Amino acid sequence: MGPIRSPPFESLIGQQHIARTLRNAIEADRLAHAYIFSGLRGTGKTSAARILAKCLNCEKGPTPDPCNQCIPCTEITQGRSIDVLEMDAASRTGVGDIRELQEVVSYAPARDRFKVLIIDEVHMLSKSAFNALLKTLEEPPARVVFILATTEIQKVLPTILSRCQVFEFRRVTPRELSTHLRSICDSEGITISDEALDRIARAGEGSVRDSLSVLERILAFCGTEVEDEDVLQVLGAVRAEILIRMVGAIAERDAGEMLATLDAVMDEGRDLLHFWSELLAVFRDILITRVAGADTELLSRSPEEIRALDKITTALSGEDLNRVLGLLVELEPGLKSSSQPRFLFESALIRTASLAAVVPIERFLESLSGGGGDLSSPSGEQKKKKLTRSEPATAGFRAALLASIKKRSRPMITALIGHASGVELEGDQAIIRFPAGAESFKTQAEREETLTLLKGCASEAGGRPLVLRIELEKDKNGRDPGPRREAGNRRQLMETAGSDPAVKHLLREFGAQIVDIRPLDLEGSAEETP
Repeated sequence: MGPIRSPPFESLIGQQHIARTLRNAIEADRLAHAYIFSGLRGTGKTSAARILAKCLNCEKGPTPDPCNQCIPCTEITQGRSIDVLEMDAASRTGVGDIRELQEVVSYAPARDRFKVLIIDEVHMLSKSAFNALLKTLEEPPARVVFILATTEIQKVLPTILSRCQVFEFRRVTPRELSTHLRSICDSEGITISDEALDRIARAGEGSVRDSLSVLERILAFCGTEVEDEDVLQVLGAVRAEILIRMVGAIAERDAGEMLATLDAVMDEGRDLLHFWSELLAVFRDILITRVAGADTELLSRSPEEIRALDKITTALSGEDLNRVLGLLVELEPGLKSSSQPRFLFESALIRTASLAAVVPIERFLESLSGGGGDLSSPSGEQKKKKLTRSEPATAGFRAALLASIKKRSRPMITALIGHASGVELEGDQAIIRFPAGAESFKTQAEREETLTLLKGCASEAGGRPLVLRIELEKDKNGRDPGPRREAGNRRQLMETAGSDPAVKHLLREFGAQIVDIRPLDLEGSAEETP
């Protein structure tokens, strides 16, 4: 593959916003005397600088469409123009180098329309060199244009930035890179699959130059007939089957299969750090798919590949995927520095297998309130029985009542019903019963605003108008303890709370114990949104 010539602005891969701005500036004759091109390596900063130099000095210019045939265009392409100078600030960082440039720009262009100075990696200049450059930018000579390129714009002095037009070159997406590589391969008669080009694009990590370097390396290895296995061998990448096998094992929390898959990776001689990177990218893409869909441009893989991966991870919720990503991210420093990276990888996989499924808080609260949720199941919503006028199931009524309250975004009222010892449906009456001694709960439920809301929710849950009754259970002697007994019998309240099925469930799930019991304060609930 021959050298790649500087393309016109529109051919800058993934930088259409910059191409349009510069084109408009040239057409309107609104050129600045200094520009800063900032962005990731290999995204086209130097290429754009040379294109701009051609636009300014083309014999047909200034024009946004240089001819690439005249002497100035040809010399700029070949890097031997006497009026377009390039300096690498990574190797020439001193103030003396900038003073040499100042002497050069003090003279008018020798032949062309503008004298163009391209300073690459400008952030590497010393402080004194920056100050000398600042003086030149403050009093720019006529017919001189500075183009400063940098990968670390935060290191450029603010006083320099304020005197330049700044253009941010963005990272090129894998899809854009893959499309660009396909056009090159087709024009060069290279036979290669789309899957292989996707791998090369991901290896380029957003850099056009790096992607082209990888492609050239692969072509040097296997010629113009590229097989997928050749790409894997050159990149040290992992076969898709291995990745799918590992992702499936993680989804099933099968530690044995995870370790066996890792062993297969080692047997193939693959680099563990590269495999880690691929695995991290897979779970990242799956999580992005759950949030933004499989057709979003945020993904590094094809929509078809992502849909297949998402299908085998349906058992993992979004919270589960986040925890897997967290464990993989924590693994990076050890893989880079440890003498036994395999042991660290195996340990992380075993920890991943031991992660219990995350239970949504709504389903947990529902189980505490008598909804009958199955907390042991890692996936799926609990099936709810449909309530009808002819089948008023009492247990289902409590779940339906809670759902109606939560739909109105009233968490404090939901918590209040969670303390009820019974929620029953008897004919056209809904009964909410609190434990003996819990007079404060009953009082809060009987507040006018709360009572109105509960009555409406109960009627909605029952599917018909209902009369609401708020009751307090009798004590062991069949008496209503009243507020004094509640306040004075803390021990009895502790025993009552401990015997409540919902509390028992909570204690069992979290290994907790009751240390105190207090009346629920709902006075602040007026701030809730209806």
